[in-house]
Amino acid sequence: MKFLRDIGGLFKEFGARWGSYLLLMGLVTAITSGVVVPLMRWTAAGILSQSDIPYLGVDNLLSLFTQHPLAAFELIVMLLVVLLLAYIQFAILLDGLDNIRRRTGLGVRAVVIEGLRDVRHLKPSGFGFFILYLLLVMPFAGVIIHTQLLAKVAVPTFVLEWLATKPLFGALVLIFYVAMAYLGVRWLRVLPITILKDQSLIVAARESWHETRGKFWTYALRLSVLATIFVLIGFGWSALLIEIQTLADSTGIAFGVAIVTLTLLIAGQILLSGMSSVIYLLFLIAPDDVATGRVHFAADQSHHWFRRVVVLIASGSGILIMGAFSGFYMKGALTEAPLTISHRGVDAGNGVQNTIPALAKTSRLNPDYVEMDLHETKDGQFVVLHDENLKTLAGINKTPRELTLAQLQQITVSENGHHAKLASFDDYLAAANALHQKLIVELKPTKADSSDMLQRFIDRYATTLVKHGDWVHSLSYALMVKLHRKVPKLPANFIMPFSLVAPQTQLSGYTVEETTLDDSLVDAVHRQHKEIWAWTVNDRDAMTQMVFADVDGIITDNLTQLKQVIAEQNDHPSYAQRLEVFATTLSDFGRPVMSN
Repeated sequence: MKFLRDIGGLFKEFGARWGSYLLLMGLVTAITSGVVVPLMRWTAAGILSQSDIPYLGVDNLLSLFTQHPLAAFELIVMLLVVLLLAYIQFAILLDGLDNIRRRTGLGVRAVVIEGLRDVRHLKPSGFGFFILYLLLVMPFAGVIIHTQLLAKVAVPTFVLEWLATKPLFGALVLIFYVAMAYLGVRWLRVLPITILKDQSLIVAARESWHETRGKFWTYALRLSVLATIFVLIGFGWSALLIEIQTLADSTGIAFGVAIVTLTLLIAGQILLSGMSSVIYLLFLIAPDDVATGRVHFAADQSHHWFRRVVVLIASGSGILIMGAFSGFYMKGALTEAPLTISHRGVDAGNGVQNTIPALAKTSRLNPDYVEMDLHETKDGQFVVLHDENLKTLAGINKTPRELTLAQLQQITVSENGHHAKLASFDDYLAAANALHQKLIVELKPTKADSSDMLQRFIDRYATTLVKHGDWVHSLSYALMVKLHRKVPKLPANFIMPFSLVAPQTQLSGYTVEETTLDDSLVDAVHRQHKEIWAWTVNDRDAMTQMVFADVDGIITDNLTQLKQVIAEQNDHPSYAQRLEVFATTLSDFGRPVMSN
């Protein structure tokens, strides 16, 4: 019973002053997402543009420091500013929430000033700890707080997939995640102690460690129960609205009801996100006060008239915006069918990747493109192969550069119970053209390649590729720049495993790892009138998200499933189906974070 009273106390406090709590959360969120984040992106883009740096990713960070030291210094300063702003964001929220909780009556201006004053705790001696705290602990304790200022701190899917093939590394990563979860609970009081008790970060870390001693499972369980409650509320709300819409779809007012149900769904998402964020932060501020009942919960009915006007105007504007969005979404006006691209020429393991038999099977499913990979051989030819070593597919510990094309064509590769011979690019390209199947050719350069590899590729294949509407892409930016300059009619994409800011190049477009791709990147690329493709998207929910993000193409190992998802979005689905897709895939409804 005591445990339930502790949880109930948090909800009771929120209910006592929910308007003030949500107003504070909304103001901070609006300023962060509407002003601070766009300003940071604009600044980063300006730094890169001024120094003629086409993109910023993990593969060119070293060259950034060696070739553009001034730009590197400016970006480091900007990173420190982002961390400082993240601290100020938390300071204002914690100060404001504590002010409302204690009924001190401080105004917004006083809370903001106090939040800015709290920067004094970020002394050089403790700033290193703060960086560690934000960049390591906060993302792994994301069930508590999520902020767009740190949204890029994520582990890309392709890294996780690679780790899955390496049991030892996978185990180490699992241990790392467990350790971060443990630190997240033991250090959950660091920022509240620092900000509300005017302690240094190091002292706050020691005090938090002391306060949570012997209480790890108590706090972890409470956080888990809170998360479960919010998920159930979100699920129940969306299920109710979907059922209402299902009944309405058989009537003449289906579209009008659809606008209302989606508006209510979005409004519920926003309210639930705000409520969960407030309750989690209240728990961080006073976990034991709530548990022992020392906090006095009493509703304060005095509301300033100005606050009521602000809330009324904001609510009315928000409802109008959500209603307009709902109308466009329910009519299908916000999504367009992206290109369907078969990754390595297969569909759900229907053959051996990058082989002609798999190409023949997959092309019958009518993908817009088949993506495949090329390596240079020992005798300067080109073989269709992804891996830099034949060990996985053929059990031969050799690289393509160690064998001639004739030798490679004698090798049988096996995958998913299928077997096939390796193919030369001449044969693969001829087969694709005979099937009227367009290709996306990934050039996979290595240090062992000959110096004229690209020129020989251009001389042999560029004319045919242009004629048949094929594309080329590569992880090598320099290679794609050379290709684009030599053959401007042949579309060339740069593959970006990780995107920190929107690239600014003369290439045709970008192939971006799906976990690092967001709406802002898509919009920035589209403003440059370039293509952006997502790779490798194999999950139904991720496919739906990419369709809604308005990417131009989706590369997948599951072509049939992708085509089904696109059909569900574009072949006149019912309003209830659209509402269900939004509730279960596109919306963060029920997610217990401070989304901004």
